[in-house]
Amino acid sequence: MLASVNAQRAAQGLPALCLNTKLMAASMRHSTDMAAKNFVSHTGSDGSTMSMRVTAAGYKWTRVAENVAAGQSSIAAVMTSWMNSAGHRANILGDYTMFGTAYAYNSGSTYKHYWTQNFGKGSSESCSYEDVEYEDAPTPTLNSTTDSDNSTVVLPNEPAPEVNTPTKLDSEVVL
Repeated sequence: MLASVNAQRAAQGLPALCLNTKLMAASMRHSTDMAAKNFVSHTGSDGSTMSMRVTAAGYKWTRVAENVAAGQSSIAAVMTSWMNSAGHRANILGDYTMFGTAYAYNSGSTYKHYWTQNFGKGSSESCSYEDVEYEDAPTPTLNSTTDSDNSTVVLPNEPAPEVNTPTKLDSEVVL
């Protein structure tokens, strides 16, 4: 996912983002919540907002944004959907330095596939991982766990199970 986001940014002459584990934790919290509770929204089932989740993960932000989507079964499909939506595209190409993302799968839910991207900028935050490019990279294997609610959590950059499902998008920015 990071490589896809950074490719879109590079095409516009923008600097690459790096991964931040705090933003990834906030993304994972939200994707797993949406998958487990069968909804798509920026507001969590517990009433949490994007900025509340990012702050609870320990990220000290000056600017944050979030993209969520559901139903797209691959990184390519969800990125195409986001890039074809003005608000999501603005977040992907926005004035951020760090990124966190997560995907969750629940075969018993309406959309099955749940995606969250969190973008951040914070003067006291640092990169956890830089983007790494691989030539002739092997096809990733499914790296997942099944929770007690039968939702499957798949790590970023891992393939999703292929299932035809409805799709939905939403974006939010906090300055």
